[in-house]
Amino acid sequence: MAETDPLWQRAKADLVVLDAGGVHDTFLWEHSVRIARAAAQMLAYPELAEANVDRLALLAAALYHDAGWVIQFREHQISRWDILSRPTTDLQRELAAHWLEERGAELLPQRSLETACAAVRACNSRKAESLETQVLAESESLDEFGPLAFWRLVRRHAAEGRGIEAAIEAWNRQHEYHFWEARIKEGFRFDSVRRIARGRLSVLESFLAAIAVQHAGEDLAERVDASARQPHRNKQPR
Repeated sequence: MAETDPLWQRAKADLVVLDAGGVHDTFLWEHSVRIARAAAQMLAYPELAEANVDRLALLAAALYHDAGWVIQFREHQISRWDILSRPTTDLQRELAAHWLEERGAELLPQRSLETACAAVRACNSRKAESLETQVLAESESLDEFGPLAFWRLVRRHAAEGRGIEAAIEAWNRQHEYHFWEARIKEGFRFDSVRRIARGRLSVLESFLAAIAVQHAGEDLAERVDASARQPHRNKQPR
């Protein structure tokens, strides 16, 4: 880790967003850290165990793949609430790759830097050929089935002044249209990662179902109903 510490440190300095009110927003940085860790762990999976991957390039690409959001924020094109509120566009990938070319020039060998930038640019493509790009895209897709899915849902609706009710309704609509099932079927290249996505989706479904029950107060009603069904015993005087 020591040899990559400067890259981690620079990425954190670049990706933690500071707004005009002095708020440090770590949303994008935490997402990038998850992607970097997931990408590194995936290299041990059966589909990739024998692969020849430039690990330094993969790390750099994972850390900076969504940096285009930060650039747009700094140029006042978006608010910090907009960051990662929707899928990253090809334009944002290009902005990220260009920034990585500048920020990584002193930290990465030229070949690794070129590989990293190419992976960022091609991250949205389903026809990506390089293993670095494929692993990056796989890690990005998997994160949508975990913390990013929940936090994006809450963050987007909070930014619009809407609450839990609207977030739950949006989640339910996604299920009605089989959005997540389609993502699992089409969004992954490797079976090992697809299985993890299914497990994460199951956990997320249970969590949001519990939140919906609590929001509606249905757990309180269930408690009242259960109490009503219990036989009441007459207390005997002492």
